[in-house]
Amino acid sequence: SMTFTKFVQIGRVAYIAFGPDGGKLCAIVDVINQSRVLVDGPSSDVRRQSINIKQLQLTKFIIKIAHSCRTGVVKKVWDAAEINQKWEETSWAKNIAARQKRAVMTDFDRFKLMKAKQSRNRMITSEMVRLTKLAKKKGFKSTGAKKTYPKKKWPKKTGAKKTGAKKTGAKKTG
Repeated sequence: SMTFTKFVQIGRVAYIAFGPDGGKLCAIVDVINQSRVLVDGPSSDVRRQSINIKQLQLTKFIIKIAHSCRTGVVKKVWDAAEINQKWEETSWAKNIAARQKRAVMTDFDRFKLMKAKQSRNRMITSEMVRLTKLAKKKGFKSTGAKKTYPKKKWPKKTGAKKTGAKKTGAKKTG
């Protein structure tokens, strides 16, 4: 069974999900209590501050820093560990960048994207049709996604019809 691998610990690099510094990286410098931590992000423009843990999303990165170390030390270790470069290489950061890029698209950009996707899909479909025709000529059987199942034969109903009291259309008053 899988256990937790990302703990709230000193040196853990975290992504601030929302709030004034939302979308930035920071390092946990000190744990204040069950719900708050002291963070610092000198290389990502996050000032040293207390922040609620619910605002943070923990990353896989950890930097080796001492308990409550100064901002200059955090910056040196952060830059030495190349956290910003490692972060940019993650799929998480790439998805965030793509989402931001999509958010600033104009109507015309969305139209061009739609047309490009249509063109790509037409090319894929025509190539697929060409390959399936070629495969049929060579005698290969299609392993398409469409599967045919035999029709179920339901047993015929036998027996007498149900007889019961017919409901009347009288309204209840209550």
